[in-house]
Amino acid sequence: MALSEKPAAGAPEDGPEDGPEDAALARGSALESFGDSAETRALLGRLPALLGDRAAREGALERFRVIMDKYQEQPHLLDPHLEWMMNLLLGIVQDQTSPADLVHLAFKFLYIITKVRGYKTFLRLFPHEVADVQPVLDMFTHQNPRDHETWETRYMLLLWLSVACLIPFDFSRLDGNLVTQPGQTRVSIMDRILQIAESYLVVSDKARDAAAVLVSKFVTRPDVKEKKMAGFLDWSLCTLAQSSFQTIEGVIAMDGTLQALAQIFKHGKREDCLPYAATVLQRLDACRLPNSSQTLLRKLGVKLAQRLGLTFLKPRLAQWRLVDWA
Repeated sequence: MALSEKPAAGAPEDGPEDGPEDAALARGSALESFGDSAETRALLGRLPALLGDRAAREGALERFRVIMDKYQEQPHLLDPHLEWMMNLLLGIVQDQTSPADLVHLAFKFLYIITKVRGYKTFLRLFPHEVADVQPVLDMFTHQNPRDHETWETRYMLLLWLSVACLIPFDFSRLDGNLVTQPGQTRVSIMDRILQIAESYLVVSDKARDAAAVLVSKFVTRPDVKEKKMAGFLDWSLCTLAQSSFQTIEGVIAMDGTLQALAQIFKHGKREDCLPYAATVLQRLDACRLPNSSQTLLRKLGVKLAQRLGLTFLKPRLAQWRLVDWA
């Protein structure tokens, strides 16, 4: 092109300068720490003041998403800051005077952090003492599974309950006297947790995934597996038998149930799961998932079949293993 010539309209110029998005990407690839700590702390600290202003709440949420999204490829940079962020937000949740809308807002922020860092890293930071079980259960009584505006609250509560239920004590010790009045009996904590898990395995939002995590950790507990594992597996197989992948409701129910079964056969001990493996495999085969157009259901079916296969395999101890002769 001659020096006097100008590029045609709409044609790219030679040697364009990097735009703001390219510059942001370049900076993002060179992050060395969580550089937004001060802004994040200020943002979380003023959440109560934003309660009455919907536009301000939405703006704060969007700004927090932008901050967290910068660390999608380097989420480990958040680790030193997760505890204080969680403490600020859980302080709102555990405050009895916090309005319901403020509690839901705090859980939305918690979910954004979890989405970036992953729930497995986040779980260990939840309070999980014996005294935390009952308050978390009580929070479920105020939840509406059909409220699609607050699904983050239910998702985070299910994750919280999944770690709180790992307390090293038999749940029967927490129940006390279940008979409140003559002829009236309270539902045990064990039954309440299982009812919550089953009810959220068939919802249409992401709380279904967290319910599967809860089931896998709860049902495989030593004190729970003896009383509740067989009953839950019966419920799961009945749900699969009554569901069809040709309907939306059926796909949702099968998705949650297959997730729960796959996680149980992953986390449960072989000797506990083996008596039920053949029955589960028969029910899985009867579902005819390879004929489904739902990719996720086919994937979950393969995952469950894989874990059932590993359950059938007899353990082989390596001959070279170290032996304690003491």
